Amino acid sequence: SRAGKTDLSPLKLAGSIPIHPGICRVTRSRSELEMPQTPFLTLDMVDKFLSLGLPIGSTKDGPITCPMGPNAPPLSGVDLPPILYCVAEKDLLIDTNMEFYEALKKAGKDVELFVSHNMTHSFYLNKMAVDHDPETKAQT
Repeated sequence: SRAGKTDLSPLKLAGSIPIHPGICRVTRSRSELEMPQTPFLTLDMVDKFLSLGLPIGSTKDGPITCPMGPNAPPLSGVDLPPILYCVAEKDLLIDTNMEFYEALKKAGKDVELFVSHNMTHSFYLNKMAVDHDPETKAQT
């Protein structure tokens, strides 16, 4: 509820660059259900990471992982700097990531979309793929 309301002066945020954010909900999205899982990211891994990272008692429908949902403050009232929003086309979370992007646009936020085509969630962290797959190397 304090998002975008804290006075940071004299600092001013010039912008924000969320890269493959973990936007999700309790109910699985179509991409979570239909997109192929990889050894680098599975739905079990997403669930485990969130169970370890979210505050006790929180769910994936809370404002941390679902900032466009009903449990989050309205985005129109949140003061945000310009955003370069980065998603991966084959990310298990692409549907909810794009849902948040659309919510930012609808709220009138200054947001630009960057899509890594044919790539999965956080592909740039997979050193073997970066070193040995020409497409991953080029995208990185």
